Amino acid sequence: MRRVYDSEALRRDDEDPFSPVESDEATGRNHVNWTNVSHALVPQFLRSRAIAVDVQTSKDRYEPGEEIHFGVTFYNRFPLPVTIVTETPKPWQWSIDGNAEGSELSPNHPDERSLFRFGRSERKRFRRSWSGRVRVDEREWREAEPGEHTLSVGIDAVHGAENLRAETTFRIE
Repeated sequence: MRRVYDSEALRRDDEDPFSPVESDEATGRNHVNWTNVSHALVPQFLRSRAIAVDVQTSKDRYEPGEEIHFGVTFYNRFPLPVTIVTETPKPWQWSIDGNAEGSELSPNHPDERSLFRFGRSERKRFRRSWSGRVRVDEREWREAEPGEHTLSVGIDAVHGAENLRAETTFRIE
């Protein structure tokens, strides 16, 4: 009786159709690109409903001039991958009292689309900070007024994506 090793049963040969391929999972017939499937089968309005948005500041009250640290979380609630097509290359943005990134100047985005991809039940977390100053000119910044301020985060450049936003408030005293 021959041993398995002597019979070359474990030998791989590219020209032999019955020998195993080294990467069966990557090149097998059963491999499905779930991102493409979800993109083809799930309409854009449902994809935007799949994503939950949350924003939190590190504190509720800040001193004037103190840096405000905040965290943003995007969560795919669907059990399959979701890709959101945005109208700008920046997939998400934040604003203070309606001023994008604390600037009263409008941002100039190129006319390019981008994709914001989420794996199955994936969470994407980001950390940002705001200096507590508002840009009013190319070279001029001023401290934010004392009082209550609203921090908004969202994926704005998507048609029908009103639910892709979150807000929180904080006070500068």
